[in-house]
Amino acid sequence: MALRLDFEVYLGPGGDPAELIALLDQAGIDRAVVMPRVQLRPDNRGLVAALRGYDRLIPCASVNPNFGEEAVQELRTAVTEWGMRGLKLMPPGFALNLLGPATLRVMAVARELAIPVTIHSGPPPGHPLEIAALALRFPEVPIIMDHMGYRDYTGAAIAAAQLAPNIYLGTTLAAFEPGVVRAAVQAVGPTRVVFGSNAPSAYPDLAMESIRRLKLGREAEDLIFGENLRRIYRLPE
Repeated sequence: MALRLDFEVYLGPGGDPAELIALLDQAGIDRAVVMPRVQLRPDNRGLVAALRGYDRLIPCASVNPNFGEEAVQELRTAVTEWGMRGLKLMPPGFALNLLGPATLRVMAVARELAIPVTIHSGPPPGHPLEIAALALRFPEVPIIMDHMGYRDYTGAAIAAAQLAPNIYLGTTLAAFEPGVVRAAVQAVGPTRVVFGSNAPSAYPDLAMESIRRLKLGREAEDLIFGENLRRIYRLPE
């Protein structure tokens, strides 16, 4: 059976990975990418420590580019020493200019380290077309657009993915209006749509069931629910 993967989950308020594993088990998800909670300085070191021994949970770093060299060094350390596998950028949480020099510098490091970048999308900062402009500057970097602009900017998100072939549309939250996912698949194909649940604030099993009801077919589901993310994160089959 094809791998089932989730590109964005978080530890719950108690910080217990076992609670997250239980949600993944209910949904039949094999592995998930875990991100630090949004704060001025995300706690990457703490997340790595919390996930130690939980091989199904893949740690993803988050840094605030506005801290300049500190953010750059944190990202390098998180990837090369702590084993984190990607980068999450949160434009509204960081009041981040996606096309400003601080962001461009961090993206250059992501390119150098050959890691994917997940970017929260929605109203500015983080408008899908801003993400498209950034993606076009870094065509070698796989970019997962979190929420695919849900809910008022989904059309712009699809347009962004059509403009920049390194953008993948993430289903977090958008899965609960599955017509959005259908429109994305029709516009850019199932190879460019990636499943994410945003657990524990949303239930992964319900998000998967919502997409399954679209009846996209086994091949498309295998891509969306796992194969695309496996390729983006270069995970073994």
